[in-house]
Amino acid sequence: MTDQPAVRRRSSDSVPDQWVFRGLLALLCWIPLPLGSNRTFAAAIVIVWAVLLLAGAAYAWRNHGPALAERLRQFRWPVLLLGLFTLIPWLQILPWPAALIGAVSPEALAVWDGIGPPRFTLDPHQTQFYAALSFAYWAIFVVALLCVRSNRRLDTLALVIVGSGVFQAIVGALLFSFGAKYTMFFAEVVHDRVRGTFVYHNHMAGYMELCLSVGIGLMLARLGNDSTPLGHWRSRLRGGIDFMLSPKMVLRLMLVIMVIALVLTRSRMGNGGFFAAMIVVGLLYIALSRKTAPKAVLLIASLIVIDVVVIGTWVGLEKVVSRVQETTMTTEGGGREESVELRLSAARHAMDMSLDFPVLGTGAGSFYGTYLRYRTPREGYFDHAHNDYVEIAADFGLPGLAVLGAFVALTLAAGVRVLVRRRSSLPRGIAFGSLMAMVALIIHSWVDFNLQIPANAATLLVIMAMAWCAGALPSGGQRPLAAA
Repeated sequence: MTDQPAVRRRSSDSVPDQWVFRGLLALLCWIPLPLGSNRTFAAAIVIVWAVLLLAGAAYAWRNHGPALAERLRQFRWPVLLLGLFTLIPWLQILPWPAALIGAVSPEALAVWDGIGPPRFTLDPHQTQFYAALSFAYWAIFVVALLCVRSNRRLDTLALVIVGSGVFQAIVGALLFSFGAKYTMFFAEVVHDRVRGTFVYHNHMAGYMELCLSVGIGLMLARLGNDSTPLGHWRSRLRGGIDFMLSPKMVLRLMLVIMVIALVLTRSRMGNGGFFAAMIVVGLLYIALSRKTAPKAVLLIASLIVIDVVVIGTWVGLEKVVSRVQETTMTTEGGGREESVELRLSAARHAMDMSLDFPVLGTGAGSFYGTYLRYRTPREGYFDHAHNDYVEIAADFGLPGLAVLGAFVALTLAAGVRVLVRRRSSLPRGIAFGSLMAMVALIIHSWVDFNLQIPANAATLLVIMAMAWCAGALPSGGQRPLAAA
């Protein structure tokens, strides 16, 4: 009898989608460059690029229908959940009967009364754009799931993400050292801290969290599954010298460069979220390892101790701590940093918006304009809520937030499942990086809006796809480096 799974694997290995994969790599390198793609023209490029990638993937798989169905069947739940979330903006921009809108969102009907055909969104143009951008995110996620079918591609994808992070770190450090000031795409950028090619230092910090997480996972994969004791001091010395002369040292130096950049962003929650995620996921990794490799423990310990104490002290970790201490708790505190109360006021208003529009929200991308109806007099203006959760709830509705939360929870479970079930070093390392990236941004998103930035949102989705791909990699004697 024919081994059907083996036949499907051989069929998928022969899919000529290498150019699609290279296009995905190029997109990941490009997307942070034009201010994190947080401008309409840059996001439009991402939309067109993503659609072309999806079309290219469909063309490459055109003669491999059974293999395509089998591949997507493995990822049906994350694809479906993210697809449902992507569908919400399209529902918001369509004109619906007034009776239906009145029953679901009476506040939206009141806003549209006498203006035009009622819709769920309060800003149709912004929601239309976000509908296209949301579809682009879904397309990028699906393309990553289809293309990354081998160890080699998974390793290459991780290296490209790390390389992009190192590039951002070096550019950011150079511009910071020069104290660069310039205007780009109608945005005034002052490099008083490391920002890379982003406008806002917290978004640079979020991007560093993502790239560092993947880099640490890749480092764990490079260390392998060796669980032998460290042995005599001569053996340890010989191992240390071998490490210093190996490509692993280059990767370790890349991690150091990105840690320096992260610290120099002086992002309070960016640094806090990164190190908290490293500790939490590191302990989980050790707990779920059948035989914990001493090298893995040493790597995690060195990242926590050496990077925080030595590098952090050298480049200014105390300034991050100083920012936390100087942040006042009231708007009248007079601190040099923005107050916590002022920054959280936008989030509180976004919660009011989500309570007034609980089912389908005010419309994707509509916070910028809708916030004017909710802010108190003499209060500063915010174009985002500085809290991804309440802004998503306000824009997409509480069901939308629940769907996205289910997608994230399912991916977290997929990463943990890889740590539990797989023994190969690469899947486990990639799962570690994906889990750490998600946990870091879950923490950071409480006080910032990284998910509203296309560069960070798209990169995160690719990293989440990597967790699913790691679990679907062939095991045992199957060809791990096929489909290069």
